[in-house]
Amino acid sequence: MTAKPKHLHPAAIVVFLTQAVKEWWILLVLGIANRLWWWLLLAVCLELIIEVIRYATFTYTFDEHELVIKRGLINKRQSHLTYPKIQTFQTKQWFFMKPLGLVSLKIETSAQTNNRAEANLPVISIAEVDQLEKLKQNAASHVMTTEKTVDNDETASQGQEKNKKQRYQIKWHDLNLYALTSFSIVPILLGLSVVYNRLEEMLPDGFMDKIFESFGQRTNQVIFLDILVLLLLAILASYFFIVQRYYHFEITTQGEQLTTQKGLFQTDRVTVRLNRIQSIVFVQSWLRQLLHLTTVQALVAANASDNEKSGDVVVIPVVQNKASYDIAQHFIKWLAVGHDKPTEWLQASHRGKWAMIRNVGLPALVISVIICILWWPYGLGSLVLLPLAWALGSYAGHTTGVGILQQDMLRIQIGHFFGKKTYYLPKKNVQSCQIKQSIFMRRTTLAHLMIRVRNGDVETVLEVRYLPLQDAHKIYSWFTQ
Repeated sequence: MTAKPKHLHPAAIVVFLTQAVKEWWILLVLGIANRLWWWLLLAVCLELIIEVIRYATFTYTFDEHELVIKRGLINKRQSHLTYPKIQTFQTKQWFFMKPLGLVSLKIETSAQTNNRAEANLPVISIAEVDQLEKLKQNAASHVMTTEKTVDNDETASQGQEKNKKQRYQIKWHDLNLYALTSFSIVPILLGLSVVYNRLEEMLPDGFMDKIFESFGQRTNQVIFLDILVLLLLAILASYFFIVQRYYHFEITTQGEQLTTQKGLFQTDRVTVRLNRIQSIVFVQSWLRQLLHLTTVQALVAANASDNEKSGDVVVIPVVQNKASYDIAQHFIKWLAVGHDKPTEWLQASHRGKWAMIRNVGLPALVISVIICILWWPYGLGSLVLLPLAWALGSYAGHTTGVGILQQDMLRIQIGHFFGKKTYYLPKKNVQSCQIKQSIFMRRTTLAHLMIRVRNGDVETVLEVRYLPLQDAHKIYSWFTQ
């Protein structure tokens, strides 16, 4: 029996209008500033008519074997998504949608070729999402039973082991640590600079000049206090942004699926297949290294991250170093190999480490010389860049390396800006391996090893720089065997 097509919840019209406001907010502000009320009213009416038509022509059907989505009035489009090909569910639920039991759903399939979701249901009920997940699970189990013809006690016990539900929920203490050790204050300050540039364009001529003129009449102490207050407000904004974003963070695995859920004002829920996880990454900034803290992420072959442009999924926001591997392997079983030490840890030679220091130090030297010439003698303060550059290059040389774990996994560590990322990458997930060597590096028998792994719909390149050529060939031979 064929299911009947359904329309989205009427609240979808509000969502459509909100998206339109996000796209055209600059024109709206300019219209209000210039008091173009009739034109604004006409634009709002036209947009409302367009969104009502969009709502009326958008239908979806949960068939027995597939999800069918139809949309469009003149340019009609129809999508068919078979359940076994669905790879990722991603739901978002704003606080005002919770009392209504509504969410926004994005679906990705194995046939997706760009960084946009294969299907987007802007407003549907949670019950319908659960129904769709059950249909997907039933389809997956049906495929597995048809492919497997041999069943015994061992495979049954393995199936029971796989179906065990693993769960981790962040503690309030850990959430505070994650928020306080985050560097999200940097994008906030950059955002303030963007807002300032927009205001300067939109406000009347001379308005910002008057503000700076009054600001310049203050004493140095008052100016310093103003800047200090601005920084404190940015730090508080960064803290509350992280807390509300990862509020009640929870990760669960059951069967072949991994699900993360988080958020206070907007609850984000992502469900991906475990076999879509390409690599596990242990991330440490310099501050979290000092505090012996680690963030665990997963590179997923789907756009399942917060920014929807990559596959970086946070598995554990923050955890003590000594407990990170033990907790992570409860969710990613193949990570148990990571406890073993590499048979051989390959790093840059002394000549290679010097090359890393040189690559950072030369630009710093040029910048310092230019600053000293232009702003003598105050520019001498820029000489502090030289020891900083030396330390950055030395740190990268000592932390970057690669090693083989039990012949079927790589451990790659990349150091930069006093932080490091440690990748655990199964051999089957390596997209390509390349040895790169310039003309100058041939004389020194050094080479760059390029390991590519899928991340979202693009590739992430893991570059181990200035390895001895023979060490690079060891990894290349391991990959090609």
